[in-house]
Amino acid sequence: MTYHTVGVQALLGMVAIQALLMATSFASGAEGGSFVTGDAFWQRLDRVTGIFWTDVPLREGIFRLGRTHDVAIVLDRRCDPDREVTLTIRDRTLREVIAAIAQSCGYEVAFVAPIVYIGPVDSAGRLETIMAARRQDALKVGKSGLAGLRPQSVAWPRLSTPRQLITLWLQEANWEVTNPDAILHDLWPAGALPPLTVVDRLTLVLFQFDQTFELDESGKVKIVPIPNSVETGRQFYVGPRARILAQQWQKMFPDCRVSVVGDDVIVQGPREALDRLSELLKVERTTTSHRDSRESATTSSPAAVGDPFSQRRFTVREGRGTLEGVIQQLAQQLNLEMEFDRQRAVQAGIRLDQPIRFQVQDGTIDQLWQAVLEPHGLAFQRMGRSIKIYPKK
Repeated sequence: MTYHTVGVQALLGMVAIQALLMATSFASGAEGGSFVTGDAFWQRLDRVTGIFWTDVPLREGIFRLGRTHDVAIVLDRRCDPDREVTLTIRDRTLREVIAAIAQSCGYEVAFVAPIVYIGPVDSAGRLETIMAARRQDALKVGKSGLAGLRPQSVAWPRLSTPRQLITLWLQEANWEVTNPDAILHDLWPAGALPPLTVVDRLTLVLFQFDQTFELDESGKVKIVPIPNSVETGRQFYVGPRARILAQQWQKMFPDCRVSVVGDDVIVQGPREALDRLSELLKVERTTTSHRDSRESATTSSPAAVGDPFSQRRFTVREGRGTLEGVIQQLAQQLNLEMEFDRQRAVQAGIRLDQPIRFQVQDGTIDQLWQAVLEPHGLAFQRMGRSIKIYPKK
């Protein structure tokens, strides 16, 4: 099994470089359960990245990808976590990369801030609909329901069961399940979620068993099968403008039911109206992103603007291989045009087959090449995606 995900540990072919290349636009991602939320979630999905996977187990690959970009990715229990994926994608947004991974396995994706959900075909839109419906239900029962609409981060250890998690989460809202035996048994790996409400967490877990729940005014929760017919609905993260936009959308789409939960607007109604709202938000986010990029470019130095690696940082925790093998693999992975006079290097007494080790912590691309080349008598000149490597004088 070999793979390279931008920012993820790579096993690089014959030279066996064991490295963690943090090649995102900013510094390395956080460990554990620290995830981006709000506007940062959507901005992170629009980052350009890539993967180079060979026979990578699906769950292992997507979770590493998520940790690299601080994005929470949920793989539905009905998906095969050990399915091996071989896929190469360059210079695509994180959103497109995740969608391509799912599609290669016959699955589909839902982007429901602050999580990315991967599940069986026809499940993504259904999850959004049910999640929106349960939020509406919680609003209807008043104070008891509002207790389940407070976002909170959670984590759980290996071999946790859905019943254990649901029972624990219900305590946050002082809710109680009336039929715990209806929660099907399963053993789950260790995991973590970004701030989600009790309502959303319950929906996310039960949905994977084709179940949902009913809530009454006393805080009693009943686990029930998902009905065959569910009114379409979606939740839209819009930030502090939630109440203003909700009023505008209600006027624009009078056939829809619109409500507000925190920074989210929940809309239930015809799918055409929901698709129209999704498109409006997408255009707005794209426009904002382009404007921010232009403003950033005006404050950057001329060299930074012209260098495709100016904003990228790399971390190699334990790089090793032969000198020539490492050089070749790095040039290939970074998509560089390389000029390397091997004969001149050999004449200078440099052994290209010598084993080397190197480390870099949050370094620029030039610092990465310095760590590889300089201890072994080599120097380099780089301009954009072109690099020339030669013996030190």
